[in-house]
Amino acid sequence: MIDVTLPFPGGLTGEFSAALLQAAITGALSLLSLVLWRRTRQPHFAWWSLAFGLFLLRITVILLFIATNNRLWLFWHQVATGWTGLALLWAAVKFSHAATWKRWYYIFVVLPFAWSYIAMVNLDNFELAAIPAVIFLSAATLWTGAVLLRYRRDETRGASTWLGWTFILWGVHHLDYPLLRARGAWNPWGYYIDIVFLLAVGAGILLLVNAELASRLQVRTNDLERLSRRMVRQHEEERRRLSFELHDETAQLFAAVKMQLGIVREQVEPALGERLQRALELVDDGMRSIRNVTNDLRPSLLDDLGLLPALRSLVADFSERRGVRAVLDAPETLPVLSDEAEVALFRALQEALSNVARHAPDAPVRATITVGERLVRLRIEDHGPGFGGEQALADFEQAGRLGFVGMRERIAALGGHTQVLAAPGAGVRIDIDIPMHDAGTQ
Repeated sequence: MIDVTLPFPGGLTGEFSAALLQAAITGALSLLSLVLWRRTRQPHFAWWSLAFGLFLLRITVILLFIATNNRLWLFWHQVATGWTGLALLWAAVKFSHAATWKRWYYIFVVLPFAWSYIAMVNLDNFELAAIPAVIFLSAATLWTGAVLLRYRRDETRGASTWLGWTFILWGVHHLDYPLLRARGAWNPWGYYIDIVFLLAVGAGILLLVNAELASRLQVRTNDLERLSRRMVRQHEEERRRLSFELHDETAQLFAAVKMQLGIVREQVEPALGERLQRALELVDDGMRSIRNVTNDLRPSLLDDLGLLPALRSLVADFSERRGVRAVLDAPETLPVLSDEAEVALFRALQEALSNVARHAPDAPVRATITVGERLVRLRIEDHGPGFGGEQALADFEQAGRLGFVGMRERIAALGGHTQVLAAPGAGVRIDIDIPMHDAGTQ
């Protein structure tokens, strides 16, 4: 049997304390991996938890050897080293290939026992006994790092790179064990370097989980945006259908009624003719009301002439009906926006003018459209009484007194942004930004 004497110059207490600290951090890392496995059910977390648990066992038997100087603990140290390498190796395989465990793999589980017996009983040289196990652990750690670097995904590239290089450097560091640390050459600093690597691995695992959560959140956000777009599109299609039905059926019915009443009026006595004339005027009012409703539901100008003429008509009609100054400042041409973006901008201006009509009927209004490199901005300003800032706006929205919620939802569904600025006596300003990925230059 080999005689292994480990010198601990002044150093038993220092080495024991460092190893104890390393054991605590390793246990915490194993527990962290276990918790992540329970939450995500990703198998590599379970195997990492087992690997760090076995690494904790490896440190524990070293602590027991330091405390008792019983060489039996060196045997278990060899076994734990082999098992740790196997667990890391299988975690890397599961991460890269999603392999399944086969029964004959248990042969590898038994091998550390056989080698540890040979190393501790039959070999006369400490290096020959320790180096193979350490090389295996180092190779497994290096392979884990290489797998993380090779199979990193775009959404987790930073975290995988951090973890990959951490495992690679740690694998290189393992190689100094039989030559330096086992002979007390730089105790307890070798433990502290291991602690740094353990902390780096923990940070990398947390970064990996955070990146995966961010990726899932982005996928969920994209799904919600697509759903919002679909709902807005379906809503507009329903409005278009109602507009066409009112225009093509109800308005034509009113027109036929008006024609029949006009014929009857020509054939009756004057007194009854006056009543029929009043009925004709009511029919005209009804037809105007229908035209206003159909225009609000789906303005024909938006379909026939495009966004810019529809916006100019909307502002001009508001100014004419309210008898106040309303101006639209816009470039001669606009980028070609998607149908959803055009509808969103039109509805935003429509809702903003409606709010002005309800809450500041005498206030002049200015709408401005600007085109930047990445976005189209619509700004609507009025010089009315305003209100008390963000809190008042939130209260109004919660009470359903303002239509900004629907406006925000439409714009957000396109990846845009809506900002409302207000102050008492200073009016209200609304900024609406539509990103240019929904547009192409004319």
